[in-house]
Amino acid sequence: MMTMSTDSLPNTEIEALIEEIMPDVIALRRHLHQHPELSGKEQQTAQLVATRCREAGLEIRENIGGYGVLACLKIHADYPWIAFRADMDALPVQDKKKYPYTSKVDGVSHSCGHDAHTSILLATARILSRLKDKLAYNIAFIFQPAEETCKGASDMLRDGLFDDDLFHKITPQKIYALHVYPYLPAGSIGLRDGVMCAAADMFDVEIRGRGGHAARPHECVDVILIAAQVIQALHQIVGRKVNPLHPAVLTIGQIHGGHAGNVIPECVSFSGTFRSLNTEVHEGIRTRMDHIIRQTAEAWGASTSFSLRQATPILKNDSEIISQAYGIFKKYTPDINLIQINEASMGGEDFAEFLHKIPGCLFRLGTGSSPETRYPLHHPCFDINEQSMRAGIAAFVALALHANHLGEL
Repeated sequence: MMTMSTDSLPNTEIEALIEEIMPDVIALRRHLHQHPELSGKEQQTAQLVATRCREAGLEIRENIGGYGVLACLKIHADYPWIAFRADMDALPVQDKKKYPYTSKVDGVSHSCGHDAHTSILLATARILSRLKDKLAYNIAFIFQPAEETCKGASDMLRDGLFDDDLFHKITPQKIYALHVYPYLPAGSIGLRDGVMCAAADMFDVEIRGRGGHAARPHECVDVILIAAQVIQALHQIVGRKVNPLHPAVLTIGQIHGGHAGNVIPECVSFSGTFRSLNTEVHEGIRTRMDHIIRQTAEAWGASTSFSLRQATPILKNDSEIISQAYGIFKKYTPDINLIQINEASMGGEDFAEFLHKIPGCLFRLGTGSSPETRYPLHHPCFDINEQSMRAGIAAFVALALHANHLGEL
């Protein structure tokens, strides 16, 4: 089976296809924004995704690793595969915007832009299904649940994402993803060779002592005091035990304990996260945390439990593939502003799980154009310049059509 040369496909034709469907893309993004679903509960979103993919003529497999969806555009049995991934879940954050498309679900919002990711990838699938005679690859579109809890990617892989009777065994040669980024101009693309996102761990600590009256603290084991000392010591790990040339950050975002101002409680618990860009540093922080928590509690006669969960490994872009992507964007999407990202993010991203299996890259899609679209990720007022989704669609389409093009970053 022969395909037509994609060099003969004018950029204006791609732009016209994107222009044609943009009203639907925006409408879909707003629908998803109004109806967000938390990690592991993306049932309605996944059903909508599967329906749209079937309408585009794709083969569908559902309920992978939860509500994950795999949609395949199979051109020819002998062709290699490439993959694109979008995440679908929302956050437990109250939407405080005042727009017609504000979230209708109390306490839940797409304040990280996954509604845009899903809409962009569905639009890409729709366009590529119309251009399949120009493709030299089979395309796997991955719609992933539970990115915010850092479970979705690993759960999909464990559930045999690329190994199923329907599609037989798929081994993508490359995998791509994007993430909206309010700190870059709307419609621009940010690329970085090497480490893009930090490894992230989540932790929970419980300290148990002996409660009593605030007037007689000597008869108690004061877990409030112990927790304060542990928290102070944990925050000092990065400043005093980590090489300052190796970025790391530790944050405690939750603490619970007590029920009255004149009662020393029996128990205090707190939770947090730490992130780093160096594997050895990361392991060293884990070990030191355990020592500090256990020894401080024991010194005051308390008992403690400390649980740690690796959320995401370090996300490192493949040098050759990010270089190829740069060359493709420069040649085939000349109107998109390409920006070199000089610093890795301390945010975690479980797309890293896919990159441990398949070479690929994640790039940033600039979505900021005004004060309303420059709120940081996870902010209650987070929003995007919706026209920026054009660049995301164009970038994915270009990668699918020209994945063998070589460039340099």
